[in-house]
Amino acid sequence: MKKAKYILTVAVFVCLIFGLAVWQVLLPDKDKSYTERRELAQAPEITAKAVFNREFSDDLETYFLDQFPLREGFRQINAVYRFYGMRQLDSNGIFLKDGVVFKTETATNEDQIRYGAALYNAAIEAWLRECNVYYTVVPDKTYFVRDQGYPHLDYDKLYAIMESDVKGATFVDIRDTLSIGKYYRTDTHWKQPDLFDTVQKLGEAMGVGDVLTPESEYTAHTLSPFYGVYLGQAAVPMDTDDLTYLTSVYTDSAKVSGPMYKYDSVYPTELFEGMDGYDVFLGGTQPIIEIECPNARTDRELYIFRDSFGSSLAPLFTGAYKKITVIDLRYVTTAYLPNYVTFTPGADVLFVNSTLVLNTAMIMR
Repeated sequence: MKKAKYILTVAVFVCLIFGLAVWQVLLPDKDKSYTERRELAQAPEITAKAVFNREFSDDLETYFLDQFPLREGFRQINAVYRFYGMRQLDSNGIFLKDGVVFKTETATNEDQIRYGAALYNAAIEAWLRECNVYYTVVPDKTYFVRDQGYPHLDYDKLYAIMESDVKGATFVDIRDTLSIGKYYRTDTHWKQPDLFDTVQKLGEAMGVGDVLTPESEYTAHTLSPFYGVYLGQAAVPMDTDDLTYLTSVYTDSAKVSGPMYKYDSVYPTELFEGMDGYDVFLGGTQPIIEIECPNARTDRELYIFRDSFGSSLAPLFTGAYKKITVIDLRYVTTAYLPNYVTFTPGADVLFVNSTLVLNTAMIMR
């Protein structure tokens, strides 16, 4: 009887291993993992030289791991066991609360924040002294659960450093216009349709509050499923988000250009099927974008120094400004700006970066 059990166990194990191997061979390889937002490893080329190269064996191992048939299922089992079996508060820096995914950011990097403030000051001193300069700081999602026992940045310190160090610019505090429900459940970013209070507060500070496009003049368009950046990192089974963008006569008539911008609209929806659906807003990572708004209610100009949060914010100003120039200092240095941008005296300037970017501000140049 024991021998029969032993034989049965070995047979099941062999069938399982052999079956998975056959399954992996027969299944077509996947190019991408949308939940993890990355390209999956492909089969390395087999050559006589490669076979004796350690790099080939490493590439082959990575390939098998990425293309394993039940890989996503095992990732979910592991995550569910950690969160609900072992009752861990987080897994790999990710935690869940009320169906929302957060990422822990615990180290407040004072030197990085001061570097960001100094970079603002350098740009203001070099190019913006004759402009009306404003700045705001976008809180990351964890800001809204900071009093509930979860790890978080020292937001008081971050905001205090920015307010004390940034010179020659007016601070516009938008925290009271935001809440956790205005951010995507599975992603870092805020939702464009929920930004009207935020845009109004910024617009009033910059003197264009009365010419902003009202919510009633926008049309909402929804794309799904939207795989937020935290969805793959959490790995637990949960619903995806829907991504909604807003159009108006001002966004529809806007003419968009830039050194790397290849699209005809402020919303290149074809990018939704890419690795990051949020690229629908201004084409994702772009160093400089110029938006000409022929139907705007004023002849004023606006320069937005931004990170990805500014991508969905900028189109909501197309009714108030004749021209909007969007600049991402993560991809263009301040020293090269005069080669691409001529700053108009009297124009408005808005620096808008998130706490996550300011806490790692040396990624800006």
